[in-house]
Amino acid sequence: MGLWVEIVTLLIPGFNDSEEELAGLTEFVAGVSPDIPWHVSAFHEDYKMMDPENTQPRDLERAAAIGRAAGLRFIYAGNLPGLVGDLENTHCPQCHALLIERFGYHILDYRLTPKGTCPKCDTAIPGRWAEKFEGQITDLPYVPRLQRRPNPHAARR
Repeated sequence: MGLWVEIVTLLIPGFNDSEEELAGLTEFVAGVSPDIPWHVSAFHEDYKMMDPENTQPRDLERAAAIGRAAGLRFIYAGNLPGLVGDLENTHCPQCHALLIERFGYHILDYRLTPKGTCPKCDTAIPGRWAEKFEGQITDLPYVPRLQRRPNPHAARR
């Protein structure tokens, strides 16, 4: 269908971080395709949800290990830049060469070939790749502009 799918899980301590729940989720995703990228993101106390503790780097690393055991090949840990080891980067699933190096939303290095393959072993890397990396478009998540509603109380001219 020409669609690319990635899955994001906000890992909330005591809510959805049990071994059983994470294994069930990642086994299901791997059963659809082990090449679907899984982003496991850190929860932080905010706004109306202040009860659970913040997700710690070790929690994301544990979730990633469960996803690897389930067979997922592309697992990323987010929201804690520089604190999750190599889980921000993309590696070749065949030879484990570093392909895309990241720090948070910043792309530090990009090593895919123009065909979207590993330059070391020529393994095709699933995804949508440009013929060449033309620089980073943004270093922050996309947030659509809020549409301004007309103020019904504003004076009309």
